[in-house]
Amino acid sequence: MTDSYRFGTQEIESVLKQKNEVRFDYFIKRVADWGEVWGLKGPAGWVLLGDEQQNEVAVFWPFKEFAAICATGAWADSTPTSIDLDSFRARWLTGLERDGRRVAVFPNIERSASVLSAAELRARLEEELDNLE
Repeated sequence: MTDSYRFGTQEIESVLKQKNEVRFDYFIKRVADWGEVWGLKGPAGWVLLGDEQQNEVAVFWPFKEFAAICATGAWADSTPTSIDLDSFRARWLTGLERDGRRVAVFPNIERSASVLSAAELRARLEEELDNLE
């Protein structure tokens, strides 16, 4: 899947410099197209961000390369790990929604991201998948 898509350094840097909303739209389109989501997994489990209220927020990227470039600082011992889109929708988003957890979509190197509910992310993904059919 993502093994077929090759990024140039300029493309990666250009996308990471975009505003949160632009990266969010990029995430939705690419995840729907390629059928997978990426997270960072370390020795203690999946990496999380804290929101303004210090709640733990699950973090996801559209491609391995973007997750890998963000594996710095506290996340330096983490490895990009793929999640199949069907599993992401059925298990991950359902579990995150049940637990009341929010998601951070496509953080950049400064950890800035679009943060929303799992239900909102599911709705946007479903809408994009419907558009592909």
